[in-house]
Amino acid sequence: MLAGNRFSLTRMSSHYFAFLLSFIVLLYEANASSGMGHCTTGYRTPSLYHQYCCLSANNGKAFKMNESNFYTYIFCPTADLPKALCYSLGLINFYSCSEVLENIPNAASGYYSISQSNGSIVSVYCDMEGSNCDGNGGWIRIGYINMTEPGATCPQGLYSYTYGGKTLCDKSQGLGNGCNSTFFSFIGLNYTKVCGQARGYQFGAPDSIYPNSEGGTENIDDAYVDGLSITHGSSPRQHIWTYAVGVTADEVSAFSCPCNNGTTATTPSYVGNDYYCESGATTSNIYSDIFYSHDIMWDGQQCDYLESPCCSNSTIPWFIKTLPQSVTDDIELRMCSSNGYPAEATPVDVIEIYIH
Repeated sequence: MLAGNRFSLTRMSSHYFAFLLSFIVLLYEANASSGMGHCTTGYRTPSLYHQYCCLSANNGKAFKMNESNFYTYIFCPTADLPKALCYSLGLINFYSCSEVLENIPNAASGYYSISQSNGSIVSVYCDMEGSNCDGNGGWIRIGYINMTEPGATCPQGLYSYTYGGKTLCDKSQGLGNGCNSTFFSFIGLNYTKVCGQARGYQFGAPDSIYPNSEGGTENIDDAYVDGLSITHGSSPRQHIWTYAVGVTADEVSAFSCPCNNGTTATTPSYVGNDYYCESGATTSNIYSDIFYSHDIMWDGQQCDYLESPCCSNSTIPWFIKTLPQSVTDDIELRMCSSNGYPAEATPVDVIEIYIH
């Protein structure tokens, strides 16, 4: 009888010891998840504890598992585990930069792995401050060109040319009146705001926005600007922003910037005031084959003569546009002109496009 009691006591003690050991392991992992130890310590990376408890649906639940005749007990806390930890372990997905910021309020600007609606995961740059846009973070960058960086290339649809020793992106020099385009997208992401910047140069004698001259048209789907047209959607395109280059900074003709003092130039209704326009030349030095590298376009600087109102926007060189409704459209960047090279061109070296 005494021997039987010893056997029962021994068996109970072994079960109690196994339970206590598993509880200590899980308690250690719980401490690790709150920053008291290394979060990957345990039998697995990520541990069973994190695999179960990183799911909000398991908050407050307990799990008992039999692995090789050993019981493992998992007790998930009633509150969410730190989202930053679970995200770093690859146990939760975020579908936008704004969702990252909502769950990790102190997230810094940088690259994050974001899930697209088709199931693919891509690394994208997130602006978590939004200082160049609306002051709120969570902007996802979908378009980026910087030809000053080593190894940079123009995106598909645009062409690389050398102007004044600078490698820049432009429409085809063999194309006369018309546009070449490239597209920026993030599959399945709804957005209502677009923010961005462009940096370009004047070559020759561009004609600004020209619906009533140079064979131009009021149709947004045609070439209507010597410069950049940023749109979304199709049939017809929906206007977001226009970057134009006027013929000279001291002119008031239909070829000048619509923002020049005393100009007769106008914008089509779909553009309205959603544009930037500058000129790098004056009537005393305008030639059809000159690259005006001394005055960068759309940077809000050197707005001399009659074009001072063109630099009055406090956000320049950045624009921000709120759309009337949420969309998932690709964003199209078109580089257009009414005449071909070498009469005129508006090449660029920097483009950034963000959506929110």
